Amino acid sequence: MRVAILDDEPAELKRVEQTLRQIPNASEQPWTLHCFERGEDLLRQLRRETFDLLVLDWQLPDLSGLAILRWTREHLEAPPPAIMLTSRDAEADIVTALNSGADDYVSKPFRPNELKARVMAVLRRHGLNKAKASEVSVFNDLTFDDAELTVTRNGTPINPTEREYRLARCLFDNLARPLSREYLYERFWTHEEMVSSRPLDTHIYRLRNKLGLTADRGWQLLTIYGYGYRLESVTASNGEEEEKLA
Repeated sequence: MRVAILDDEPAELKRVEQTLRQIPNASEQPWTLHCFERGEDLLRQLRRETFDLLVLDWQLPDLSGLAILRWTREHLEAPPPAIMLTSRDAEADIVTALNSGADDYVSKPFRPNELKARVMAVLRRHGLNKAKASEVSVFNDLTFDDAELTVTRNGTPINPTEREYRLARCLFDNLARPLSREYLYERFWTHEEMVSSRPLDTHIYRLRNKLGLTADRGWQLLTIYGYGYRLESVTASNGEEEEKLA
């Protein structure tokens, strides 16, 4: 889970970060938390990176959390869920934020357990924290087995590496959603590995070939120049092989 937290008060920012860091249990992958004290800094990152959740303060000296929220709803193809966390607790403010696209509204000073519960509820509503009823998932003619980390096409094994498997599952779990290169690198590569030349591009090339992610099989793995990648079903595609992020 990749989360952006916006608050211009360092102590409050740290408190939110510490609270969210407690959510994953020991058996789960730790969340990656990115903290911002300026709205402009967060906006700059939103233009080129992917986040799974935004936690936004309203009042900042440069660009308000509400302005950030509205920008994501107007400009991002798949805006992340967002929670407003602010000292503004008037009914009119709550209504304004929710009507602007906020998924929830938490007043300061917040109670840590309540914030964690609200975060999990928002993620469940967006399908980002759903418990898997089965370890096997089927996408057209591809079958993914999460227990064995294997993929078959109509019963024929494909045998990806473990990293290729997890990268492919991430792409299929986020169908039609643009994923930034930074988002994918943080999830699947260590910092030391990222120093080597273009490991993500190499893995994307292999997945296209191994899994047959081509239009004749019902898929397009699009390159978004200057941003990252997006996997689409051909039926939902606009037919373009590549596109430029506006």
